[in-house]
Amino acid sequence: MEVVALSMTIMTITPSGAFSPGPLTASAVANGSIRGWKAGLYTALGHTAFELPYVAALVYVAKSLNLGVYKTPLAVAAAAFIAYFAYLLLRDARGIIHGNPPAAPKSKFANPLAAGFALTALNPYFLVWWITVASPVVVALADQPLYVFIVVYAAHVWMDYFWLTLMAALGNAATKLLSTRGYAVFLTALAILLVYFGVELLRGLF
Repeated sequence: MEVVALSMTIMTITPSGAFSPGPLTASAVANGSIRGWKAGLYTALGHTAFELPYVAALVYVAKSLNLGVYKTPLAVAAAAFIAYFAYLLLRDARGIIHGNPPAAPKSKFANPLAAGFALTALNPYFLVWWITVASPVVVALADQPLYVFIVVYAAHVWMDYFWLTLMAALGNAATKLLSTRGYAVFLTALAILLVYFGVELLRGLF
């Protein structure tokens, strides 16, 4: 079934964005040290408040412009950005291993709901991720009924809730976790998985 294939695809690539160090993770950690796990939940809700309509709009545009006919150039562009995102993951992993983990940006939002929304809307990496790395899924959803979109998006967004709630629950301890070699290995595995997805994407063109 198409819904199963798309759900598996989105779950394969989602960790490369959701579980990587960034402003949302830093905000969840900062607010979680004060408010506990609920700060992560509200951060995820704020994230969803922007992401859901954003993704829905991308799917609508893909359907309106019939982007499926541009499968080859879209796949090549997606593969290029996949390589770039994999590089970023490997760079962070290398920094952690050498005792120089990526600096977590400080959140200026005391309200976790506002933080989730603003740090999503203002994050260029997030915006680009959906129109490049996730573009094969977006284009495929343009030809699917609404229930498929709902299922596939749910298969994606639960990881955001899991990660942000976990980071908030750990609070200050999460900072130490994100500096361990184990996390570096995890990021490396995500990079390899992302590269594999990119290779398979290009192979599908031939």
